[in-house]
Amino acid sequence: MLDWIRNFREQLFGEDVPIKTKFFNIVCVGAPFFSLLATLANLISGSTAGDNSNIGIWACIICTVTCLSLYPLSKVIKNVDVLIGLVAFGMNFLIMPLLYITLGGIKSSMTLYFVVAVVFSVLMLNDTKKAGILVTFAFIWYALLISAEAQNWFGLADLTQSLVVYHGNEYLDTILDLIVCSLCIAILVKVLARNFEAQQLRSDKLLAQMEELSVKDPLTGAYNRRFLIRYLESSIATCRADNRSIAIVMFDIDKFKRINDDYGHLVGDEVIKAVADILKKSCRDYDIVSRYGGEEFILVMPGATENTAISRANEIREKFGAMKVAPEIDRPVTISGGVAELSVSIKTTEDFIKVADDNLYVAKETGRNKIVGATYNKGIQA
Repeated sequence: MLDWIRNFREQLFGEDVPIKTKFFNIVCVGAPFFSLLATLANLISGSTAGDNSNIGIWACIICTVTCLSLYPLSKVIKNVDVLIGLVAFGMNFLIMPLLYITLGGIKSSMTLYFVVAVVFSVLMLNDTKKAGILVTFAFIWYALLISAEAQNWFGLADLTQSLVVYHGNEYLDTILDLIVCSLCIAILVKVLARNFEAQQLRSDKLLAQMEELSVKDPLTGAYNRRFLIRYLESSIATCRADNRSIAIVMFDIDKFKRINDDYGHLVGDEVIKAVADILKKSCRDYDIVSRYGGEEFILVMPGATENTAISRANEIREKFGAMKVAPEIDRPVTISGGVAELSVSIKTTEDFIKVADDNLYVAKETGRNKIVGATYNKGIQA
């Protein structure tokens, strides 16, 4: 039971729940409680008299059931803005007026709850124009209710005439105070909420940037070595558990030191970024590209066999060889690669990378601008 309560609370108010949805859930859960308190307060004070006491209790029950039904309704209506609009309309035009009428009218101080409804509408509705229209009609509706009570409930008289007749009395004061108080609180809360949301967005953006910097290479935008190791450890375990293949290719720029010596390090950086770009563009959605160090990159291909990896690596090599990577360079720039496929003999991530590194060494020693895997090595040894 406790676990269910904790899980339910996490669904409503957990850290992953958006602020707007969380506040909406607070209102849905808290409204029945405060409605009950308001009813009890008016029953104790005696402002609810005669037959109206039963009606007031039923109004409270209706409010409670309506609010509690919002959470299961949100599972059907996925758009929380639609629910907020319905609640704002219901609070202003149905629930609060019903409680006002049944709990004693002006004597019950239910006008304070009109303020709650107005503030909720301004705070929760994103569309300022719609919020303004709803609140304007809500004020008119509240003024008509109070004016009708001022005329002993003989019907909804002309509002202008009512305000003139009762100018200076408690009814007119209540209407004006309601409007001024509601607007002041609503605007203040809305400004605070907007500032808080803006600050939260800035914080989230900064956090996302920090998280990206912790796993990305700043020069190329490829994943860094630390992320690669963690990713490979997880992928190797998953592929072994599911009996799936996984292959990696370690790429290296041929004669990169000469490029730096002849054209400078800034041009060398452009070549490194060009390699990263072509690798990222050649990725499937579930492949990753990592800068392993210097001019070395590792392409991880879950589900790929060695033959598949060699074929794709050769396509990348040929595309890169045909590119004009920098205007200053007047000769072809090529890359070589070493391929490794996960096997029983590979025990650790370091073993996996070493196989690719060894095959890359063979590619370098046997002429460069080629892709080498275990099959190639067996042919050399034979």
